[in-house]
Amino acid sequence: MVKAWGHDELAADLAQHLRSSQRLVWTDMQLGPSGSPRPDVYTLERSYSRPFPTAYECKISRSDLRSDTTSGKWQKYLSFAGAVIFAVPEGLCTAADIPDGCGLIVRKNETWRHARKATRQNVTLPMDTCMKLLLDGVDRVVGAPEVRSRGITLWREHEAVRKKFGAAVARAAADLASVQTQTVDLKADRQSKWEQVDREAKAYRDTRRAQVEREMSEHETAKRDLIEWLGLDNGASTLSIRRAITKLKTDCDADERVRWAEGRLCDARRPADEDKPMPDDEREL
Repeated sequence: MVKAWGHDELAADLAQHLRSSQRLVWTDMQLGPSGSPRPDVYTLERSYSRPFPTAYECKISRSDLRSDTTSGKWQKYLSFAGAVIFAVPEGLCTAADIPDGCGLIVRKNETWRHARKATRQNVTLPMDTCMKLLLDGVDRVVGAPEVRSRGITLWREHEAVRKKFGAAVARAAADLASVQTQTVDLKADRQSKWEQVDREAKAYRDTRRAQVEREMSEHETAKRDLIEWLGLDNGASTLSIRRAITKLKTDCDADERVRWAEGRLCDARRPADEDKPMPDDEREL
């Protein structure tokens, strides 16, 4: 059987569903001075860079929903929220009845379910809204779930076990809890080490990539210098460069053979020159 919801009851139930240690939730909170919009439920994520302000409009009748969607009343929230989401009991409407860009969340018998996500826009909250939430709304935030110490909870559980089953079973339960805690710690440590390995691998890849890019740049520079020195065009192919180098090597080898032959010829002439008789004028001297 579908529950008959009242408007304020539905809004309070939605607020309790949305509350968490990472989210601030207000109900029936006016977002500024007199005359500014007052969404049924308003939320902010506890994040400086990504607060995701969201306005929820609760509807319990089709006539009320139709009046809001046709009049465009919901558009007033867009100055204070990056997304507008309609909240309805199950069976009241479908996603087709909701304006484009708006979201829809439905209260099922057991819990709330999103029927369509809203299109989120970037929005900067006016200073009046920030001051209103800080000064007037800080005491009206829907309470977050109570955070209880896990150590105290474990001690109470173990004490109850001791009373019911005796110290031996209690020690076994404590040992089991200790093993479970160690397992969680080991998993966290392993995850941390894997993340460290990923960071180091990424750093190594980045270093090697930068080194390869630097070497490729130096190679291209050297290639351009060689092409210019060989007297080739900038767009010369590898084959043309190889041919020019081969020709240059051949020319150099030929020059070297010429110098070698001239040296041998000089060596052969030197003894002959030394055996020539001196001219008469040089003898008299």
